[in-house]
Amino acid sequence: MKYLLTGGGTGGHVYPALAIADELGRRQAEAEFLYVGRSDKLESWVVPNRGYPIRFVRSRPFPRSRSPWPLLAFGLVLIWGVLQSSLLLLRFRPDVIIGTGGYVSAPILFAHGLLQKIGLSKARVFLYEPNAHPGMLNQVVGRLAHRIGIAFEEAARWFDMKRVSVVGYPVRREFLEADRAEARRVLNVDPGRKVLLVFGGSGGARVLNEALVQALPYLRERGDLCVVHITGKHQSSAYDAVADTRAAVEALGIPNVDRWYRPVEYMDNIHQALAAADLVLCRGGAGTLTELGIVGRPALIVPLPTAAEDHQAANAREMEKVGAAEVLYQRARWEGGQIESALDGSALADRILALLGDEVRLEDMASAAAAVPRRNSLSLIVEEIDQIAAERRGSSPNLEFPLRQGGPPTEANALLRWVRACVDQAGGIGALPERDLAYMRYQADRLLVSRGWCEIPLGRRNVGIKLVGLLDYQAQRDLLIDLISDRTPVAALPRLMGGDYYHGGILRRNAIEWGVRLLGVADNRTRDVLQRALVEDPYFEVRAAAARMLGQCEDCNTTTEQALITALDDASPAVVVEALGTLGTVATSSHFLSYMKPFYQHVNWQFRQGVVSALAKGIERGVLAPDEVAHEIEHILTSSPHFKPTFDLNESLSALARQIEAEGESPSRDTTIV
Repeated sequence: MKYLLTGGGTGGHVYPALAIADELGRRQAEAEFLYVGRSDKLESWVVPNRGYPIRFVRSRPFPRSRSPWPLLAFGLVLIWGVLQSSLLLLRFRPDVIIGTGGYVSAPILFAHGLLQKIGLSKARVFLYEPNAHPGMLNQVVGRLAHRIGIAFEEAARWFDMKRVSVVGYPVRREFLEADRAEARRVLNVDPGRKVLLVFGGSGGARVLNEALVQALPYLRERGDLCVVHITGKHQSSAYDAVADTRAAVEALGIPNVDRWYRPVEYMDNIHQALAAADLVLCRGGAGTLTELGIVGRPALIVPLPTAAEDHQAANAREMEKVGAAEVLYQRARWEGGQIESALDGSALADRILALLGDEVRLEDMASAAAAVPRRNSLSLIVEEIDQIAAERRGSSPNLEFPLRQGGPPTEANALLRWVRACVDQAGGIGALPERDLAYMRYQADRLLVSRGWCEIPLGRRNVGIKLVGLLDYQAQRDLLIDLISDRTPVAALPRLMGGDYYHGGILRRNAIEWGVRLLGVADNRTRDVLQRALVEDPYFEVRAAAARMLGQCEDCNTTTEQALITALDDASPAVVVEALGTLGTVATSSHFLSYMKPFYQHVNWQFRQGVVSALAKGIERGVLAPDEVAHEIEHILTSSPHFKPTFDLNESLSALARQIEAEGESPSRDTTIV
């Protein structure tokens, strides 16, 4: 029997395929295998090391950019990859094709579909989907599969229910047989030491690497700790996981750090490292979490914010819900004119030390983790493959169409509505459970990191900004202030499309109207940035919003007043109207009255409305005396731009007259609508 396996790019696709191959080979000594992947990905060295032959084809991920050029490049590479795959299929002639997802397997599966149409491929196809939300490729090629194995019943909704089986997540037998004492002996770890295992999946994780290095000075305070750090092999012009981590550790100058800190770039015996660990710091991939459960290890999970459909956060929260793990989210931060996603090293160290210091908590988490995974997944998968290889359909799975489990929608604006509904249902931010609030704020951070410049009207950054204000996320106040004041220009194409700075006018306006307005103007820096925006920002809505928000300042000064007076000469009526109204709120003396007079007879009634509002506020604050204003309102023109039984300006003037009368001065005023 010939088996062709394809799936790669990350360990979540490669290791299930290898586990299946190992089990098939154990049961069928005469079985032949061929693995198909990419030459620059994890499978290129892991598969040969496991003794399986491998061939490479061209492939690239489906572009999510709005530009047509990445889509064109994807199409050309896919066509070339399908041609390569067709030749491989014709030469190897597999009886069964096993696909475990990832864009790497797209050429093989599409080539099989084409060859099948013309009768040149009779292979049976088994497709495996490890996530609750299937990847784009598996959704497309699912119709080519004779059987589809899924880890989560919820994933069945995307496939033909008659061909679906719930099989769990396959792991290699080494994980099932891992022994803690033997693992510590092999790794040469003192039985009395606490072991912290850190890894970011098969490819490593830069964020985890950098945060752990920052945490080392705090972790050294625990004298019985051994840190096993798998950095990953990632190497590019921007980042070298091994070299950069080594240099950062050396720069700390921690004496004898090599006695308790062990960096390695990759571990084939990861099952032994997991078995030896007292606590694991990791990402939230389905494979990683299943392996944690098989070995029964507690975890501190940092989900990858850019994971498709945010599935890692969903996985992590499920583990947290059953008590098997704690979740620590990355946060957005301002870095050189960009918003980056990062993890604070000191916060990480606090969480690690707190967990390692609570033996009862660790034991409870380990027990909860061990109760989670299905342990017969490999047997179930091999049975399904045997059935399709023998051209037997087998018994149909007893599944009903699964309802979508509760959780946030993936579309940004729908997510905003979901968060607002959750807050309203709870009765306010303060009534939300701490875990739920942390998760919602993580959603704000995740969206803020979006790099798309075309943000209207469904921009992810826009929604992230709104969530910061809605969730009273005070920790991100400085980030919003940086965004408002940033003047990094956009590239030529966005500029031709009407853009100005990298964080466009709509974003800057919402940072004021949704962020500053809901968080409050609580410090001098916020005030100063608003003043600068009022005077310098090229987008009139930003200037208008800044003028309006300056009225909330608790510590406004003559500089604020002067900025508002300067804004009275703005070319935008909206800015002038807001500046007029705010002057009555922040003016320090009655001299501002002289700046109102040029607008008494202005043709735009909204200007006159702004004057009336400013005068009323001046009286309320005691900056203006009623007798001063009584004579001024005689000169304010009242007129209506259209026929209405009521007119806001006329009503405002009448209210102001009544206010002055109540203060002891009764002006004679005929407020006739013209």
